[in-house]
Amino acid sequence: MVTSKNLYFDKYQELTALFRAGLDGDAVSYNCFLQAVTPIMRRIACRKLSPTDAEDTLQEILISIHKARHTYDGKRPIMPWLLAIAQFRINDALRKAYAASSREMIDIHELAEVLSDVTETGSSSESVNVLLENIPEREQRILTMMHVEGYTAEETGLKLGMKASAVKVAAHRAVKKIREKF
Repeated sequence: MVTSKNLYFDKYQELTALFRAGLDGDAVSYNCFLQAVTPIMRRIACRKLSPTDAEDTLQEILISIHKARHTYDGKRPIMPWLLAIAQFRINDALRKAYAASSREMIDIHELAEVLSDVTETGSSSESVNVLLENIPEREQRILTMMHVEGYTAEETGLKLGMKASAVKVAAHRAVKKIREKF
């Protein structure tokens, strides 16, 4: 009786055989291994990353597999070794994305451009209320503190009990929602 467990086992046995043949110098087998492992690694990367980041990370995973191929212990299953490499590359991508988002500053001029697109009818507080409509209260408070009251992200974070990086991310998301609205 053929079960899905047997099919997976056969697939991984085939990957192992192709990889070992590639290590022994068979370029065709190594190429087949890379073609077979690519969709598996892509699915793993897509679970944690955006499509663009997943494709970039997939390339990093494949390069890492190639560079680290000499470290594979042929006595052990290949999938845990491949998954460890994939997880390291995915973690690197997540760290890079988080670091980039925490360094990203909100430009007050971007908000001014959005505000200038609002029609001039009514008072300015009505225009601001229209902009902040459907923005969560916490994000409204962050924008008000940073762009109206003049607090820095650190000061805003202290007053709201948040980290400065979380304040910046929330402010960025709020500005993005306002831009999308108009």
